[in-house]
Amino acid sequence: MTTQPKTYELALSADGSVAEPGKGILVAYMPAAEKERPVVAMACDPRHDPKRPITDYARAALRHIAADLSVDADTMCWACIDNYGRFFELVPKADGQVAVERFAAGLSVEAFFKTAGATGEAVIELLSAILEAPRATETTPTEAEFLDRIEAHGSLPAPGAIFQKVDAAAQDGDAKAIATAIQPDPVLSSALINSANAARFAATAKTGSVPQAVVRLGSSFVKRIVFVAEMMARYKKGSCPAFDYRAYWMNAIATGAAMRGLLEEFELPARMADEAFTTGLVAGMGWLVIAETYPDLMTMYLERCKDADPITKARVYREIFPCRIAQVSDRYLERFAFPDTIRHAISGQHPEMRSWFDALAKAVRVANSLSPFICNTVPTTIPAPASCQLEWEQWRHMIQ
Repeated sequence: MTTQPKTYELALSADGSVAEPGKGILVAYMPAAEKERPVVAMACDPRHDPKRPITDYARAALRHIAADLSVDADTMCWACIDNYGRFFELVPKADGQVAVERFAAGLSVEAFFKTAGATGEAVIELLSAILEAPRATETTPTEAEFLDRIEAHGSLPAPGAIFQKVDAAAQDGDAKAIATAIQPDPVLSSALINSANAARFAATAKTGSVPQAVVRLGSSFVKRIVFVAEMMARYKKGSCPAFDYRAYWMNAIATGAAMRGLLEEFELPARMADEAFTTGLVAGMGWLVIAETYPDLMTMYLERCKDADPITKARVYREIFPCRIAQVSDRYLERFAFPDTIRHAISGQHPEMRSWFDALAKAVRVANSLSPFICNTVPTTIPAPASCQLEWEQWRHMIQ
């Protein structure tokens, strides 16, 4: 079985019994994410209408794909999407037949995602990319221009003077200077103390002291908390009136909380809880960066995404923006010397970080259920595990 995503364009015989490379049916394959099955999704190609519903071709297409991938069809999640946008599960039977059934939660994309998980979201994005290739608008820059302009922008979102003092003190290893810089600001002090009294310190007495909080948390994590807290304070409003800054920050906190809640599920060490929280907190920073540097494009995206389903949002995003939001976040965080662990988890470009990347993919979905954010191209109906709900209750008051 290949470990890389793959797409197919197939033609089928008139009776639907034989599949071969050609035109008419589009298929996308996505290898398994952590603890999930590989997923295959297929649909009729609107550019080369095969004149019959996709369900008529399901058996032949399934057999062709399974043979090409050298897999047992029973180990996969198979789905087909009809011309009405309904999602059906394809279930291989012992006699060689293929049953076309409803997903357990229904025929919607959310029902499919509930069964297929993060891998299902990825395969739909891949399939959508074939069905409707990106069509950049006249105002859309190239990927290189987009990222370069973000990096060079004079109004690039940035923390304030306190972060600069904390950053300098952290480089000198001066915990006292870090605390001295933070103490005059009640918002930053409160955020730091709340972090120091989080669940992982339950065995120790709660503290109301900024110096104690700095010692307990360590200068590296304190620096990141100050970075985000100052950003929250500075960007309650910004260059894009259509952008909901509060919803963005609430969703960011929810993503950080969800990451902490998913550590055990993805077998990530508990000692990395702070890194996990920060990873979730800043993973979507690209949204804020785009809102500040390309407010017109962000407004266009928001107008077209109003009341749209996740697949439509993903398509609109590709039409308006020339690169993934993760690339924008990564480029921005590189500027502020965020740890490689965090940046690699966000970018997804490093195989050794696969567990972190998979955990983040689920955290983004869970967070959009805990605190929805319109920009995200994921459903708002994904059930949140109890561990994530508990973390969310502890962190949701980080922003008032």
